[in-house]
Amino acid sequence: MRLSDNIRRFRRLRDLSQEDIAKKLGYKSFTTIQKWETGMAEPPVGKLYELADILRVNIMELLGEEPDDNITDMPLSTYKFVPASVSAGALTNIEGISTLPTVSVPDFMMGRYAGNKNIILMSVNGESMNNVIQNGAIIAVLRNIELPDIHDGDIVVIKNGGDYTVKRFYNDKQHQEFVFKPDSSDMAFRDIIFSYENTDDLYLIGKVVMYNVTL
Repeated sequence: MRLSDNIRRFRRLRDLSQEDIAKKLGYKSFTTIQKWETGMAEPPVGKLYELADILRVNIMELLGEEPDDNITDMPLSTYKFVPASVSAGALTNIEGISTLPTVSVPDFMMGRYAGNKNIILMSVNGESMNNVIQNGAIIAVLRNIELPDIHDGDIVVIKNGGDYTVKRFYNDKQHQEFVFKPDSSDMAFRDIIFSYENTDDLYLIGKVVMYNVTL
């Protein structure tokens, strides 16, 4: 079955209307869900995880070719998910984190980080890391990690002023600078550099420990 068929099948199995789904996903009209179910459009990658959680299935079932009416016994864990519309300050305080929606992800996809309460999921927007992480991919970010546990070349999420960005981390001890490098085929993206003494606008959200480029 196609994704559109799976959405309709599981929605009916859960006795939910298209209006119910639209409201839970923050859409004003059911027409978006209608387009998904008729194959006229597909859900954005970030919405797929929210949709799977609403339908009480794992993401593999939602995308699978032959969904089963019986929900799988595959182990799942729940994580906070950062919508694309998240405000700039939401990830820097406990109140912001607590208000985020949650999604369920099969443990096998998260490996040794399965069930880790410091993991949040985010979607990547843009091409600054397209050599390794495609635009629209879902990343798992390990929060509450200390700087000594981050090594040169690690991929991190930082808050730069009011914006979030995903970059490779380098500690340039010779010049006493933290350097955040893009990893992109587009050479227009430039390094973001903070001197050791000028990090007031820098906030480390966490280290990227998983990303999905197959959806």
